[in-house]
Amino acid sequence: MLMEKNSNINQRSGTMPSELKTERLSSQISKMILSEIQSGQLLPGDRLPAETVLAQKYGVSRTILREAIASLKNDDILESKQGRGIIVKNPSQRQAFRFSDVFETISVDEINYFYEMRALLESEAAGLAAVRHTKEDMASIKGSLLEMEEAVRTSSSGEDAHFKYNEAIAKASHNPVLIEFLAFLQNKLHSLAAELRIKTMMSPERAEIVLSEHRNVVESIFSGDPQKAKQAVITHLKNAAQRAGMDIYMP
Repeated sequence: MLMEKNSNINQRSGTMPSELKTERLSSQISKMILSEIQSGQLLPGDRLPAETVLAQKYGVSRTILREAIASLKNDDILESKQGRGIIVKNPSQRQAFRFSDVFETISVDEINYFYEMRALLESEAAGLAAVRHTKEDMASIKGSLLEMEEAVRTSSSGEDAHFKYNEAIAKASHNPVLIEFLAFLQNKLHSLAAELRIKTMMSPERAEIVLSEHRNVVESIFSGDPQKAKQAVITHLKNAAQRAGMDIYMP
């Protein structure tokens, strides 16, 4: 029978934000089924046992089980086949990207990799924005920067302003695939980023430093120099990682 637990997060390297520690029962079941798929206990094309069998196996209600299965179907891991029931989908046929295909859990060490990928993608977005931005893009970016300046002045979290800032720069790249994926990545790191912003705003000196880095990114984009814009983003995110006790772009 499944025992309830507070988290499936590997905390060997530090303490994660409390938002990342809460896990629904259906999510735990999803991970257990996914683990069986990843370990080879369930192979592509295999049919899942009947609901009653699985519910008894995991010690949960059929309602919880259905939520877990629905989540895996939504992630393109399972699919319903007429006359066969629910089967394991072949990975080569999946249309959804899952970080769980890379990491089964999220530890502080692995957050480094997310930040590195964020730096790679956001710097390229800034480089494209430097040569593709329109007057409308400039207005959106300037507006979000003004909102961040106001947040620093009033010692508020600036969460909405920071989201608009990242979104405006991404949109200025005019690459729809990059825009969507950056939005997805931002959502993945939302809880951690929100906690780091709160800590930043608690220190006026640190908040001013971060704001200065954001201004530098904006000025670099508006300069029209893509290399300068990319470097400004990489410098900012390397500093952000260090402020969070992480190191990116390291050997």
